[in-house]
Parts: sequence; structure tokens; C-alpha cells
Amino acid sequence: MPPDAPRPVPGSAPIRADDRYRPLRDPQVIVLVLIVLGTFVVMIGGLGTGPPFGDDNSSDGPVFPVFDYDGEQQPEPEEVSLSANRTVVDPDGSIEFTVRAGDKPVANATLRVAGQSVETDRNGTATLRLDTPGDYTARIVEPDGDNATVARLPLRVRRFSVSLSASASATTVVTDEAVRVAVTRADTGEAVTGRVVVADGRTVQTNESGVASLSFDTAGGYELRVEKERTETERFESVRIPVSVERRAVALDVTLSSERTRVDGTVTATVTRADTGEPVNASLTVANESVWTGPEGEVPVELDASGTYDVTASAPQTDAVRFTDGATSLRVRPRLVGLDLAASRTMVPAGERVTFTVTRATTGEPVVGTVELFGTPYVTDEDGELRVAFQVPGEVTAVARAPETPRERFLADRVNLTVVGADYTVTELDAPATAARNGTMTVAATVTNEGNARESETVTYRVGDTVLATETVALDPNESSRVEFVVERLRVPPGEYVQTVAVGSKTVETGLTVTANESATWLPLAWSTQALSASNQRPHI
Repeated sequence: MPPDAPRPVPGSAPIRADDRYRPLRDPQVIVLVLIVLGTFVVMIGGLGTGPPFGDDNSSDGPVFPVFDYDGEQQPEPEEVSLSANRTVVDPDGSIEFTVRAGDKPVANATLRVAGQSVETDRNGTATLRLDTPGDYTARIVEPDGDNATVARLPLRVRRFSVSLSASASATTVVTDEAVRVAVTRADTGEAVTGRVVVADGRTVQTNESGVASLSFDTAGGYELRVEKERTETERFESVRIPVSVERRAVALDVTLSSERTRVDGTVTATVTRADTGEPVNASLTVANESVWTGPEGEVPVELDASGTYDVTASAPQTDAVRFTDGATSLRVRPRLVGLDLAASRTMVPAGERVTFTVTRATTGEPVVGTVELFGTPYVTDEDGELRVAFQVPGEVTAVARAPETPRERFLADRVNLTVVGADYTVTELDAPATAARNGTMTVAATVTNEGNARESETVTYRVGDTVLATETVALDPNESSRVEFVVERLRVPPGEYVQTVAVGSKTVETGLTVTANESATWLPLAWSTQALSASNQRPHI
């Protein structure tokens, strides 16, 4: 082969010099001819039905039925299907529909939804916008008079979702305390009216300001669900608010039928609610002992010892109330017991004894107590007795008492008695302040019988410890007498002395200075005192 000869294209048949181009043998020509013939046959056979898809969107020729031409003499109609890019939309949302016959788009198909009609374009698509929430059915209908449905598709237009905003005046409250809930739209802030608050099975309506008020009569944890009925275009998302309800504190009141009583006396205690005054079944504690009042809230209280007692009431909590303790005080005084005081005699000679006996007035049992005489208490023995000797005449009042015990307080008793006898006193001493030893002197004093009987008594005059003279007197009650002592020889050594006039235990005295007397004969003090005493001694009456 010459170098400049044309080379064959790889994969192609060799060209022969005697071969000529024949169109009827060209495969491309044959295919084009068949397409033209098929189209012509379809046009002749489907006259009055229209093509599967049109040349433009404005074609209004009939489209049904659509046949499948597969070379058969009697073609079968294709099944028409209806689809959409979405079947659930929000209000005013658009949906794109597609109509196909088999795998071919169908143009000029009539689509009807919710009173709207639209025809598909050359691609078998149509778009509709739905603005009202609800459930719908999209239909493809035949164009003839009966409008038979060829295909259908269910649709749903959702309501606009609106969030609610809710706030509570408090999320922790006590029973019976009002909670205010304000409800608004989250998007606009407008107040929401209607049924919005649901709690523990109850429904509460908000007012025109979007506010609802509610309370709880039982403690516990609650959840407020704020909701609103949907409208034609909107649905509302509920809001939940947790609320903790605690028991309300209620004080207990304790009242007594009397704030004072005596041992073994009965007082009625009553326990009530401080807020309503209703009786409460409470535990009443007095003196470390507790008792339940019962549903009427009352219980008798009786104590066996005196004192001031705290009376405390407590009650268990309920579903709604927590009770705080109530308290008051009760003063219990001892039981009064009378005493009897008896004297062995009521007329007592001076110097003699009297026996007193103290007993209970109710039972006569002896009481260990005291007998008060002249303001001084004297304790009785176990038999309730006291023996006393009275030396001073006069009227005596004896008072019996006994110490108080936790249970009893004794009422004093008294008895009057008379001590009979003379009671001499000495007053108005008249004596010299100076005297000479061995000289003569005169001393006088007034003696009075203050007793209630006439008796004899000795009156004595002494200088220092030396008795120089005596005198016996016998006076009637309340009688006085001037008693005079004459000392002829004062036989005491010179010096300073106290001179005394005495009758019984009563005395009157003054000072005395004894001076020396040179003309007198000196005698020993002991001898002269004895001689002087002997010369002045007189017998008692």
C-alpha cells in the first residue's frame, strides 16, 4: 500500500470500490421511518383522545384515556397516578402535584382540591396553594360530563403552631393560698382567654386579661398545664408549670374552763383551730402525761399536786394543714384542810403546864405542826402534842399551823387561855447617889401587881451583890404600893456600886458611891454584909 493511501478507521467495515450508499439499508433511516409511521398510526387510531403530552401548556384537548401502544392491534389504557412533593403543609403552603400514565407525564390533566381546579403542564405537574387547615383529597378527573375520578391523593393542611407563654405568681405556696397564672401568646404577647389552666383534674378559665386564679386544698406536688383550644388556623402548644404546695401552718388554741383549780379539782380543756375555731382531736400534755381530746376537742384535767403547770396541745398534720402547738398554764392550789387546836385547860395557874393537841378537822388524825405562842412557833411531836408551862399571868392566844404539802394547805386554828397569877413590877426607884460607909440611908420604889390574881411577893434591895433589906407585899390586880427600905448602917466598903430594887425577875437600879466614914468602926465586908442581911430578913407570905 502506498504511503499516502487512506487508512481504515478502527472498528469500521472496509469500503469497497463497487459498494454504493443505499438509504433503505441505513439503520438510522429505518428507525426514523418507523417513528414517523408509529406517530401517524397513533394519530389515526387515537383520534379524539389527544396525545400523552401536548406541545404547549395551553392545550385543552382531551387526554383520557391514555393508551399504551406497544405494537398490538388493540392497545390497553395506561393507569394514571397522582403524586405530590408533600402531602402535609402549613396554611398558605404550596403543593406541587405530578400526574403520570405509567412512566409518562400527562399534560392538561384536571386536578381538583378544595374547590380549586388546575391543569397539569406539559411535564404533568401543577401547583396549588392551600390556606385553610384541614384534611383534603386531591383528585384527577375525566373531562367528560360525569367528572369521574381517575386518581386521588389525601392531603392535610396543618394549623399554625403558636407557643403559649405562662407565668405563675408563685411556684411554692401553701394550701388555700391563691396562685395567679397569666397566659399570653409567645409570638405577640397578647392575653389568652378561655380554658387554659388544668391542675389536679380541675379546669380554670382565664378572664379577659388572660389571668386565672386557683388554689389547692391538699399539699403535694402539682403541674399546671396551660393550654388553649385550637382554632381553624392555629393550634397552641401547651406549657407546663410545676407548683409545690406545702401544708398551711395553723395554730392551736387551748382554753380552760378555769385557769385556777385545787388538787383533785376538775378543769375542762378545749382545743380548737385558731383560724376557724373548729374543735381539733389533739394530744393534751400536762405534767408529762398526755391524753387525747377526741373529735369534740375537750378533755377533763385533774391533778393531785399543787403548782403551776404548762398545758400543751399538739395535733398530727392533715393533707392540708400543719398544726403548731398551742399552750396555756393552769395553777393548781393545794386542797384546803382545816386544823383543830385543843388545850388541856384554858384557865392555867402561872407556872403550870398546858397540853396542846393539833389534829385534822375532817378526820381527827394528829398533825405534826406548830403551836405559836407570843409570836414564837413551837413544833408538836408525832402525836400532834405540845406541852408548855406558863409563868406570866395574862391572856394567851395559841395558834396551830401546819406546813403546806403539794396536795394540802392547812387552815390555821386558835385557842385562847388565861394564865392566872400575880405579876409584880417595880418602877420609880428613889435612892441617894452617895452614902457614907456605916451611915443611914433610905430607898423607895413603886411596886405594881400587873397580874390577874392577888398573891404575896418579896421585894429586895441590894447594893452590888449584897442584899441589904427585903419587904413582902400582897397587892390586888393592877394595885400599886410604895415600898420603902431604911438602911441604918451601910456596911459596905467605900467604892462605886449598883443599887437595885427587885421583885421576882423585875428590877429597877441606879448607881451608888459609898464614901469612907472615919468615926465608924471598920468591919470586914463579909461580916458586915451578913449582919445587915440578918437584921433586915423577913418571912415570905
